Amino acid sequence: MMQRRGISEIYSTIMMFTVALAIAGVVIAASSNQFNNQQQSAYQMLDSSQKRMSESISFVTGRDIGTGSEVELVNFGLANINLDRVMVDAVRQQSYAMTFVNGTQTQFLPVKEPVIISTGTSGSKMQIVTTYGSIFEFPLQ
Repeated sequence: MMQRRGISEIYSTIMMFTVALAIAGVVIAASSNQFNNQQQSAYQMLDSSQKRMSESISFVTGRDIGTGSEVELVNFGLANINLDRVMVDAVRQQSYAMTFVNGTQTQFLPVKEPVIISTGTSGSKMQIVTTYGSIFEFPLQ
């Protein structure tokens, strides 16, 4: 007579349940980490877009002057605006000046104060990029 050897049905059921539970735990841990990354990314995008929406620049005038170009702007947004870069015809300007109408230097676009941005390059358009990534383009006449 042959004896069959193996594990009982109860033990095999417990082992399959344990393996399935371990696999489910790994899947849940991985998806939870992915969800947290996406949630943080979504929060960063909302925060960035809210800051961009608060940036409202009004164009007063733009002109090509003999030594370069300049635009006069007014920030009608909710907060002061810092610039990341200034470009003329999409060429980054290494140096530019930001002054109030009275000639006083400034480092940012203050709320509801006219500011003149001057560069040493002539062109047809001036672009400014804020630290939050907004791009504004103004014609130079």
